[in-house]
Amino acid sequence: MKISIIDIGSNTIKLVIYNVMEDNSFIGIHQESTKVRLGETLAFSDSLSEQSILKSIDVLLLYRDITRLESANKVVCVGTSAVRESKNGKYFIDQVLKKTGFKVRVLSGEEEAYYSYLGASMATCIPNGLFFDLGGGSLELVYTEDFKVKKAQALPLGALRLSRTFANQDGSFSKKDCDNMTQKILVTLPTKKGYGIGIDASLVGAGGTLRALGRVDQKRAGFPFEKVHNYRLKLSTIESLQKDLSTLKPSEISSRWPFDPTRVETIVAGIYVIQSIMKKFDFDEIIISGYGIREGILASFIHSPSTLENHNIESLEKQVAKLLSYHCHKQDISNFGLDDMAHNMIYYGLLKEREVEILSYALYTLSTIPATNKYYSLFYRLLDEDYPQLTYREQVILALSIIYSKKMRIGEELYHKYSHLLKPQNLKSLQKIALLLNLARVILKTRSQIRIRLAENKNVIFTVIPTQKSFPSILLKQIIEKAGRIFDIPVQYHILDRTDRLKNSMNNIISLKSHL
Repeated sequence: MKISIIDIGSNTIKLVIYNVMEDNSFIGIHQESTKVRLGETLAFSDSLSEQSILKSIDVLLLYRDITRLESANKVVCVGTSAVRESKNGKYFIDQVLKKTGFKVRVLSGEEEAYYSYLGASMATCIPNGLFFDLGGGSLELVYTEDFKVKKAQALPLGALRLSRTFANQDGSFSKKDCDNMTQKILVTLPTKKGYGIGIDASLVGAGGTLRALGRVDQKRAGFPFEKVHNYRLKLSTIESLQKDLSTLKPSEISSRWPFDPTRVETIVAGIYVIQSIMKKFDFDEIIISGYGIREGILASFIHSPSTLENHNIESLEKQVAKLLSYHCHKQDISNFGLDDMAHNMIYYGLLKEREVEILSYALYTLSTIPATNKYYSLFYRLLDEDYPQLTYREQVILALSIIYSKKMRIGEELYHKYSHLLKPQNLKSLQKIALLLNLARVILKTRSQIRIRLAENKNVIFTVIPTQKSFPSILLKQIIEKAGRIFDIPVQYHILDRTDRLKNSMNNIISLKSHL
């Protein structure tokens, strides 16, 4: 099934067509974005201009053709701050329905915050945090603890709105303009104490301005991947970009910086909002989400179409909590029957907890992707996947571990190519994970059992209990010998025969479930 989401914002109108699978997961298959500046006049008027209304309808007629061409089964069209705040918003909605057939559902500020938070959190899965979505007309803020929303609100701090209020006629800002804009932002933002933000909270942001800043920082740093989701931006980076851009005209920004043309007129105001959030709430890092309101609306609509129609915050809040509890469960090593062995290896100091978590994601990934011997393609595909609970560095470790487990020579080549993204100790981590992936492959495919213990002489002893006669003992021996070198410890192993199996049937044996 194909569902189209049309988001009518203050600066742009966006269309994304999603392919929705039987398990309700989804993937975007077509995307459009057109700058219309529908909310441009709201900085000095209470109404949308007739020109922007006509331009918006032309864009929506184009989007209607695209949704029909792509055979979308359903089109969900929402309006945000520009439509809800304007005096002639109902006139706009009526004209859209009359000319295009699209029924515009106007979101309240609180609804917009919830949907934006849902979309971003499904892809980042951070339980405790301050989330923001910076748009053209408004800024949505959501504070959560253990995925429960404590505060949610929309503030009149959109990048287009601030640009039209404080910028000069040519789009530039003087120092006084910037000072006045900063003062406005800081006065409008709530306080950290008022939100009760805990010390373990993370800052997560969404919106075109933030993603544009992330891409620019990646290019300046020579980052090799075209993916901004889950990327981290430091406060020092934001301040550096603010210093470089704040005195430039939009035309100068466009000629000197690799920003999208739709972003240059609002980028300075957006930077000031982001910096003010970081400084006022004491964050030195932002996690960028590549997902937001459209994914949140889609997930909500798939789960219960009536929620969008009813405009009931209590129902929406319950739905958000339910969807996040489903999407944000951690990959558990116990799903593969490896939890006892992994816990013992942590206890013996052979593995760290984060290494076990990366291992669990790697095992899950191998159980879901098709087998291939095109290892370079596989590596880049793995980097393009979204792993909500892994950092960029940990995702690189995961991808390298899987390639190492399949073809060590190519793994080493890719490691040296991207080692600047890693820390020196990460090489040992990915080698450990790769070895355990190969060990798990043997055990799972042969439906065998395994246990591990530390002998009095500090040797690590692996005991394997086969369930079939044709057990690959030579392959296992090769893996165990590598374990000794990688873990830098003496390693022994035993493959029990049938008699030994009966004798040891009451011992603490780890059973591995076959997922490969």
